[in-house]
Amino acid sequence: MRVVIFSDIHGNVVALEAVLAAIRREATPDALIVAGDLVADGPRPAETLALLRDLPDARFVIGNTDQDVVYEQDDDSAFARSQLSADDLHWLENLPFNQRIAAAPGHELLVVHANPRNLRDSIKPDHSPVIIRPLFEGVTQEIVAFGHYHVPFVREIDGRTLVNVASAGLPRDGVLRAVYVTLTFDGRTWQVAHHRIAFDVQAVARDYHAVGYPDAEHKAERLLRARY
Repeated sequence: MRVVIFSDIHGNVVALEAVLAAIRREATPDALIVAGDLVADGPRPAETLALLRDLPDARFVIGNTDQDVVYEQDDDSAFARSQLSADDLHWLENLPFNQRIAAAPGHELLVVHANPRNLRDSIKPDHSPVIIRPLFEGVTQEIVAFGHYHVPFVREIDGRTLVNVASAGLPRDGVLRAVYVTLTFDGRTWQVAHHRIAFDVQAVARDYHAVGYPDAEHKAERLLRARY
């Protein structure tokens, strides 16, 4: 079984198109899962969501900024909300919290946005297990994939594999490339591979200004800096 996951597109349709083109160059996955934060913070929320909603058989989970867009929490969510239709907003509001895949008995995958408990607490590569363990109480899956914190990593904690799939639209680890992940179950274990895909970063930076995005200069600089 081969599962492809990406997350945190943040209204960057240019990066999304590059990621989807890379995925299509490979064999069709058994499952494609998008782990939230789809439209807020980027210059092209409507175009991004249209492309995502048109993906055949894709599965989704809700992210914190998707929830913000539905309830218009700040300037970023207000801009995205202003570009979306009522049907788009209804679709976002009804995204599930998680997705689950059973590759075989005892070899299950859980996909969430930030962690298995809520949409906002980040799991970071240097977090102590003492911080992480409470977020996994009651979780039985042997592998958990998530985004939210835009830095790719794999960790083993208490016999469970944690996979941060990072960001397809707003990289924050200093590498100006979109990221997606393939998880392959070979009948015994899961194999994890992060893939980095080039996209026209300068075009996206210019697009913040072209669409009249609030505080466009700051948003463009943040994209180009690619760091927290």
